[in-house]
Amino acid sequence: MATAKSGGCLICGAPLEYRTAATLHKCALCGRPVVSSIICEHGHYVCDKCHADGAIAPAKLLCLNSQSCAPWEIALEIMRLEGVNMHGPEHHVIVGFALAAAYCNASGRRAQLPKMLNTIEKRAEKIPGGTCGYWGACGAGLGAGVFLSAALGATPLGGGKLCNQLTARCLAAIAAVSDVRCCKRNVGISLREAVAFLRENSIAELGEPEILCEFSGRNAECIGDECPWRGGA
Repeated sequence: MATAKSGGCLICGAPLEYRTAATLHKCALCGRPVVSSIICEHGHYVCDKCHADGAIAPAKLLCLNSQSCAPWEIALEIMRLEGVNMHGPEHHVIVGFALAAAYCNASGRRAQLPKMLNTIEKRAEKIPGGTCGYWGACGAGLGAGVFLSAALGATPLGGGKLCNQLTARCLAAIAAVSDVRCCKRNVGISLREAVAFLRENSIAELGEPEILCEFSGRNAECIGDECPWRGGA
């Protein structure tokens, strides 16, 4: 099986097609039928669950063992894991995981981390791949809101105001850079905005991100010097 480290098809490595209309496809790995707008140019389709399967469990274990209060440091360790692809829906969970681990470490809430990670996983894994273009809401930015909802115990009946404000802030910052996808770039932007937001609202003091990209060589759509994290590859 080919790797999608470069952002291509998990099956054959060919470029993905992002269509404007969704059609029914069968996952090449699990056989599950799914309606999707994303398919490789050779006709292969891999569902979001199979795409992220090799990343989530190792990422959770890493967070449970991390002592860091810097979410970017944690996210970078996760994104270096073998099972994490260049792009994909696992990044929606990664944002929430990294923020949760750093938050619990910084605030003395480590006992709450396992439950928080499980909550974030269940919620963020429902955010499909490609939402940046198809929903007008990047899943990395939504992942930050998922974290804060879990941390604050927000529900539709209360507590969601700050969560929505954080998500809006992340999405605005993501939109200000480029409309060409880069899951790694948008993870960094979301974490940067989340750290500032948590500090400004007296929720937590987390480590500031010192971000230098080490993934651009794997990204066929890298925007180069326009990226705020460019320079490490």
